[in-house]
Amino acid sequence: MKDLKNKLTFLIAAKVEHEDRLRNIRFTLDYLRHHFGNVKIIISEQDTSPKLKDMCKAFHCRHIFIETDEFFNRQRGVNLAAREATTPVIAHYDADILLRPEQIVGATEAIINGQAQLVYPYDGHFYDVPEKFFDVINETKDLRNVDLNECTLFNPHSVGGVVMFDREHYWKCGGANENFKSVGYEDNEINTRFRYLGTKIARCEWPLWHLTHYRGETSFNYNPHIELNKNLYLQIERMTPEQLREHVDTWDWHK
Repeated sequence: MKDLKNKLTFLIAAKVEHEDRLRNIRFTLDYLRHHFGNVKIIISEQDTSPKLKDMCKAFHCRHIFIETDEFFNRQRGVNLAAREATTPVIAHYDADILLRPEQIVGATEAIINGQAQLVYPYDGHFYDVPEKFFDVINETKDLRNVDLNECTLFNPHSVGGVVMFDREHYWKCGGANENFKSVGYEDNEINTRFRYLGTKIARCEWPLWHLTHYRGETSFNYNPHIELNKNLYLQIERMTPEQLREHVDTWDWHK
């Protein structure tokens, strides 16, 4: 068990639209508590009524609830959580992601030691883990028991799932872009924006393990706003660093 209590805060934005989400969030929290003990975890939930309050209490997480029947604004969720964080390192952490503890520890230390300001705590390989491996992971809390040959490689160059930041630098670069609706292209936008603004970026060893789940309105595949998101990303990509800084300074949540 690694003591990261005063170093790292996990920020999880969530909307429970299917039982798989509840299962995976519970699974993820249990895994994080096993390896990192009393590390700080903030869950920002958006829905018409809270579904994660009791789970957060059981796992000693801070629970933020935004009552809404609008689209899932993941970026707003992580920003609200980030405003409550006090640790030097924060992590955008999807609700169904697992990493080896060494990955999280290494990324945290790299940021604290000034080696990086943004770290992807994996090598870019994003694997979808089928349910057949869930029991052995739950019993052993050891991802080496997962045969990656039996998993689906979603992306060999991913910039999503988990992204860790120097908290002060995160806000200097604008935080998460709340103009995005639901999910899709927001991870690419963060990568591009932070690079353009001179951020020191690093990666860690080993892949990322994603717990498979039902894919509904909070998944890239079914987002009706995906073209809007794509255009927002392309707008950022075409800017110069100077134009980008001026653009970021207009964001209400950044002021």
